[in-house]
Amino acid sequence: MRITFSSFSQRGSGKAHNEDAVLLDDSVHQGRVRECGETDLSQPRYFAVADGVAIGTRPRTASRHLLELLQVRLNAAAAAAPLGPLLHGLQHDYAALSANTDFQGMAATLVGVRVVGSVVTIFNVGDSRAYLLANDNDGCQAHLLTRDHSVLNDMIDDGEITPEQSEDAASFMRGLTSQFIVDAEFDDFKVSIATHEWRAGERLLLCSDGLNEVLTDRQFAALLVGNSLEDLLNACKASRRAGGTDDFSVIVLERLD
Repeated sequence: MRITFSSFSQRGSGKAHNEDAVLLDDSVHQGRVRECGETDLSQPRYFAVADGVAIGTRPRTASRHLLELLQVRLNAAAAAAPLGPLLHGLQHDYAALSANTDFQGMAATLVGVRVVGSVVTIFNVGDSRAYLLANDNDGCQAHLLTRDHSVLNDMIDDGEITPEQSEDAASFMRGLTSQFIVDAEFDDFKVSIATHEWRAGERLLLCSDGLNEVLTDRQFAALLVGNSLEDLLNACKASRRAGGTDDFSVIVLERLD
């Protein structure tokens, strides 16, 4: 069994640097990323997107260091190692960087997948997302596989509001992320982990919030009819035309049988 991957990352409008970074199997990329390739599944494969938090310290450095530390953890772990403890260990590794005053205050969100055969384990912290792209009679559909760690979702989980009430929340509330990879002393560190049996014809998409900040799931699914770099570029252009200004990073994975 083999998989193909395509990745596109571009800095946001008016920004000096791209504050996202992507992990493509065994290498970390940042900046103007235009990468595609194919690999087998003879061993676990890992892909991830990190988004440096703009209000934190050195957001560009924050996302890259996070993926470099994640890569070290993953390379040292067994194929079937539970990802929960591994990601909590990553949180402590990341916080240890703050011993250097240049790195104090860094924070980032994270979404990634581990592929072992046909089993995909999805993990996320914050509001970077993973989707399943599948075709049906109505065309390509995007199904969200992750759950944003947001103030609104936390309020729903705590019973403070209902999902229906959240639909009427002010727009700024929707963008308030409640969880990051950050200080290890944070008492309520949350990691969301899910598994999926990957079927032929399905594609997986990982993205920072630059994709979905102005485009609906249906809109970008219609643009991503394939996994070519041209498709990803077109999605980025559509986001810009719709008023999107954030960094834009996407990885699309397709299973080949």
